[in-house]
Amino acid sequence: MKRFCIFLLLFVFSISVWVLPARATDSTEEIDKLKKETQGLIEEQNLLKKKIEDIEKKQAVAPTKPAEVEKKVVEAEKGGLQAGYDKGFYIKTPDENFLLKTNIFVQYRYTYLSFDRTVNTNDENWSNFFMRRARIFFSGNAPNKDWTYYFHIQLEPQSAVNLHDVYITWKKYPYAQVQFGRSKIPYGLHFWQSASLLNGVERSILSGETDVDGKSDTRKWPGGNANFPVSDEDSLTKYPIGGFNLFRSQGVQLQGDINVFGQDGFFQYWTGVYNGRNTKGSVNVDSSHLWAGRISINPFGKYNLLQQGDLDYSKTPKVCFLISGFSNTDRLTKYRSTADTDNDGYGDSKSATYDINGTGYNLAALLRYRGFSMDAEYGYDHLKQERLGGYTWDRFGYRVDAGYFLIPKRFEVVARHAYVERLKDNTKEKSLASGLGLVSVNGGTNNVIEDNLKEYTAGLNYYISGHNLKLSVDYSYLTRDFIPVPGATLTADGQHDNRFRTMMQFYF
Repeated sequence: MKRFCIFLLLFVFSISVWVLPARATDSTEEIDKLKKETQGLIEEQNLLKKKIEDIEKKQAVAPTKPAEVEKKVVEAEKGGLQAGYDKGFYIKTPDENFLLKTNIFVQYRYTYLSFDRTVNTNDENWSNFFMRRARIFFSGNAPNKDWTYYFHIQLEPQSAVNLHDVYITWKKYPYAQVQFGRSKIPYGLHFWQSASLLNGVERSILSGETDVDGKSDTRKWPGGNANFPVSDEDSLTKYPIGGFNLFRSQGVQLQGDINVFGQDGFFQYWTGVYNGRNTKGSVNVDSSHLWAGRISINPFGKYNLLQQGDLDYSKTPKVCFLISGFSNTDRLTKYRSTADTDNDGYGDSKSATYDINGTGYNLAALLRYRGFSMDAEYGYDHLKQERLGGYTWDRFGYRVDAGYFLIPKRFEVVARHAYVERLKDNTKEKSLASGLGLVSVNGGTNNVIEDNLKEYTAGLNYYISGHNLKLSVDYSYLTRDFIPVPGATLTADGQHDNRFRTMMQFYF
């Protein structure tokens, strides 16, 4: 028994010597394996953590686009084109070398004009709903940003479809830009200011803006003699009977902004040669051209001269001083005498070949500061008939416009005074020979001479969405002074009329 117990002990000891080390080896391998798996998980975790950090860094560096209603970009599936809205509907390439922007513009107006019945033809008041402007604009650049284009299409119901403006501009050098095509002639300020950026229903009588349609409607104020449109001339003498502007023509011009005294655009200039005054898209009828130029001195840097009023609520003063001038010669074959055989108030037509030389200048200034705005402008024209017994005529006018925002960028009150002498130092002979004509008043015939025109206007503008959507109302007291025709038995000192207008503007 004793021997058996010793044998059993030796057997157990032998098994322990062989088995336990084997078991220990298996455990060590398992631990090593687990350690390796754990290390792999740690490395994978670190890798994921690094990826997250890289993504977060990229998000922090990349610019974020604000969610703006005004600018939404949709990438086209083909060609890499972009389309959206940013102050107009546009299509462009990613590098923006090719850009096409489209805008629509509508002004719908109501006018009530109360005549005082002094002038024979003003025998009934006038009430009218009126599509003053309906336009489409195409603008952009191609084949790169140095070349820009502009198309302005007129669609008013009373007019045929008309390409109002179309021009190309090379803008590589800001100080020397070249523009060619059909456009407004750079002269003066008020007519240059865009109709969509005015701080009122319409421009002043200095620009001849007196309803109804800007052309030859007989209901247009003041009535009774030559019509008073935006820009027009007598058909025979080419005497300007409209506003103090050169309107539009085809030509080429050089313009630029020059930085001086640390101010961007301290000095701006425009100079060009054109077919003629108010020639629009017509060809030139002779070898002479109209030359025009304008400079603007801007002590605090350049300002957008197209905009009237201080909708931007300028935190620093904006001041501009402008000087304009022009010279023009036309070859004519007709003139008017001082006789009026058919008693229509205009001189008889006569034949002769001669030149008429026209020159003029315009002085203007503007101020914008913290919702307050003021424009002042003066214009003078001189015309001379180069023929034996020819006439020399002069005319001048001025305006002062002021505005103030009672609530910034929302409610603005405006006031204006304008004065025009369509024929300076007017006489019966000048009225007949120029084409301005005499006026019939109080039942008489051709019994008074037009002396001057005056406008006093007050208004209110409600900017619903800036100039894009706004409502304007105004009241105008319009007067004309008369000079009696020598020997006339019936006469009048003047006429005094009242005008009420309201207009809604839509521009997108």
